[in-house]
Amino acid sequence: MEQKQEYAKFGRQVGYLFATNIATVLQVFIQLPILTRAFGASLYGTWTLINVTGYLLFPFAVLGLSWAVLRFLAAEKDVGRIREDFFSVCSIVCIAGLIISILLFILSDFLAAYIFRDVNLSYYIKLASILILFNAMFHLLRTFFRLQRRMGLYTIITIMYDASQVGLIVLFILLGYKLTGAIIALLINGLLFNLITLFIILKQIGFQLPRFSRLKSYLRWGVPLTPNEAILWIVNSSDRYMVSYFMGVTAAGIYNAAYSIGNYASFALMPLSVVLYPNIVKTYEEGNLDMTRNYFKYSIKYLMMIAIPAAFGLSMLAKPLLQIITTPEFVPGSSIVPFVAFGAVFFCFYQTCIHVIYLSGKTELVTILLSTGAGLNILLNIILIPRLGIMGAALATLVAFAVLGMLTLIVSGRYFKFDIDIPSIVKSIFASAVMAVCIWLISPNSIATVVISIPAGAIVYLAVLLLIKTLSKGELAFFINFLKNMGKIQLVK
Repeated sequence: MEQKQEYAKFGRQVGYLFATNIATVLQVFIQLPILTRAFGASLYGTWTLINVTGYLLFPFAVLGLSWAVLRFLAAEKDVGRIREDFFSVCSIVCIAGLIISILLFILSDFLAAYIFRDVNLSYYIKLASILILFNAMFHLLRTFFRLQRRMGLYTIITIMYDASQVGLIVLFILLGYKLTGAIIALLINGLLFNLITLFIILKQIGFQLPRFSRLKSYLRWGVPLTPNEAILWIVNSSDRYMVSYFMGVTAAGIYNAAYSIGNYASFALMPLSVVLYPNIVKTYEEGNLDMTRNYFKYSIKYLMMIAIPAAFGLSMLAKPLLQIITTPEFVPGSSIVPFVAFGAVFFCFYQTCIHVIYLSGKTELVTILLSTGAGLNILLNIILIPRLGIMGAALATLVAFAVLGMLTLIVSGRYFKFDIDIPSIVKSIFASAVMAVCIWLISPNSIATVVISIPAGAIVYLAVLLLIKTLSKGELAFFINFLKNMGKIQLVK
């Protein structure tokens, strides 16, 4: 009975974050047309490179300490120890984030001249530099709710953050500030929600000056993960730099707009990963290995049941979506969406199975796996972009993600074995293919037909899954009960 309650709680937490991620997807689909239409491909390319640069430097501000906090405090009961260790970690991240922000400010002219290929763009980099600090702190502060498993509160804060960000960006663009206004909107939003989140944490556990008494353990565990995040940036985002280098900032903007659509094939990954790690740490530390195995088995099963049809659907809807939400100059990017979308499906295997390696303490293997994917990605980009343009970058992404995902699945199995439900994955592929044919028959080319295609495709997919018995009666009963209780968001543990 206790295990059933834990599974139900886990499912409810994932559901809250799934709703959050749907809101985040909607935020992107609202923000993307606003930015592309207000900026054009060239200025949108600059916006893209600024964000990608921030993503590269972000891990050096966090220093892997968000993972360390989850690893050491997810099962901790002593509030005094949680308070002492958490604020010690916050102090280090704040210092590291400030240093990285200052370095970005100092190096802005170099980046503008040699990466962005326009020294006049250094102003935007300088303006955005402090975002490194704001983003690092907000990420760590939200981690507190993960380790407390207060996913209802995490959900509300994330949705409010995204909604506020879109609203502020729209406001400043309407005021005529364009890219400068969009960056200022991010700065205001980041500062505001750091203060809000910190206030909530202080209300719950109070404040304590950092003592750093156990910080050495956190740094020893977290810092080795820092280069891994930077290497993951090479796999995830370096292609924007490569496209900009070989083809110019306008091509980078077109590529990123299409990439943003295709990458949402893995939109269910974030809610699952956020909830999965603190739960498996708890069950693993308590010696409940069967429950840990079930978390992995069913996480991958249900993740694939969402990611695979999402990849098929986005591939079919890529061109009409770009026609609707962007300008004509972005539409040629639709051809890369299938490569990115199915690459995102493979990336789900990496992001889920990597938790096994974290549990086993073999974090050096993460560096090897990521380096393999990153090296392959760079090599393929250098070879393919001059020959195939942005299509070459997308193909490189697919191959790199496929290799990384499958290698991680194989390596993780050496340290902690759990079942992969291969038949359900095959059934999901079949049902998705049937769904894709139905969307093709609808032939969406307008807002109305796209809106019709999405629920119609979902209904066809679910109907085929039920016909070929992909879900058991027990699983169906669980999902029905889960949906009935989705509205009861718990703000406390």
